[in-house]
Amino acid sequence: MAEYKDYYKILGVGKTATDAEIKKAFKQQARKCHPDLHPEAEKAKWTEKFKDLNEAYTVLSDKQKRTIYDQVGQEGYQNYARGGGASRSSAGANPYQQYQQYGNFGGGQTSYNFSSNGAGFDGGGFSDFFQSIFGGMGGMGGMSGRGFGGFGQNFGRSAAAGVQSGDVEAELALNLEEAHRGGNMQLTLPSGRNVTVKFPAGISEGKKIKLKGMGNPTANGNGDLYLIIKIRPHAQFRLEGEDLQVPVIIMPWTAALGGTIYVPTLDGPVKVKVPAGTHSGKKLKLSGKGLSAKGNLYVTLTIDVPRTLTKEQKDLFSKLAALG
Repeated sequence: MAEYKDYYKILGVGKTATDAEIKKAFKQQARKCHPDLHPEAEKAKWTEKFKDLNEAYTVLSDKQKRTIYDQVGQEGYQNYARGGGASRSSAGANPYQQYQQYGNFGGGQTSYNFSSNGAGFDGGGFSDFFQSIFGGMGGMGGMSGRGFGGFGQNFGRSAAAGVQSGDVEAELALNLEEAHRGGNMQLTLPSGRNVTVKFPAGISEGKKIKLKGMGNPTANGNGDLYLIIKIRPHAQFRLEGEDLQVPVIIMPWTAALGGTIYVPTLDGPVKVKVPAGTHSGKKLKLSGKGLSAKGNLYVTLTIDVPRTLTKEQKDLFSKLAALG
């Protein structure tokens, strides 16, 4: 059996952390751990750290997963592991069986998350520890080979009151880039049926995609499956509706004299003119560069003072100070 993972420690939060604190901690850690921010020689190490971070956030940001994780705890898992992970005897009994055996997590509903971050929905992109607890509840998958978790015949969670029996809902988690570009995704339902889901470019969080006849069986035929879009936090951009926020650092001389800088967007870096006399905190608006063509990208400029200066640079700053 896999070793126990302390998701709270990985995120750097306490066990009583609120949803907002968990989200904030994830964003802060993601900025530090993202593989693209480190030298090529260290990317493998930081990729593993980033995977652990994503896994921890996937569990702690989901109320049902977090409840399961907390209720059993480290001691319960270690007893389970000592029993070989399969025994039903006292010390080695599966501590998660009470949640899994009826295909739900209490309240008569089962919830599954689709994901798009690394492997299949069978949890192949997550650690063995994650899989030993949650099976296929929300993997970190790429764009194909995705499937539901295996906690019973029914899947998803019951749709809103008044909706036809058999209709269910499930979250489909996308990276910000995927939501921006749109595309097709292959999903595998619990029945083993493969379906192609098409989602439009610029799809926003909370939008629903209807798969007719893909829900739970009823006496009158299958209900419908509604996929609710969830967009994962990004290490660089902050999403606000259809708009994006991104911080960009500029040098003092660029702020004073003006100039051209490169600004990251979801479609790649673009050249942007900085007006002379720019102050720290100034925002620039790039129309149509948000999540969708209707959204905007807001660039917040921060002036960075070099930590080390050459003698010539120090002399020039001294002259500026004297003139100022």
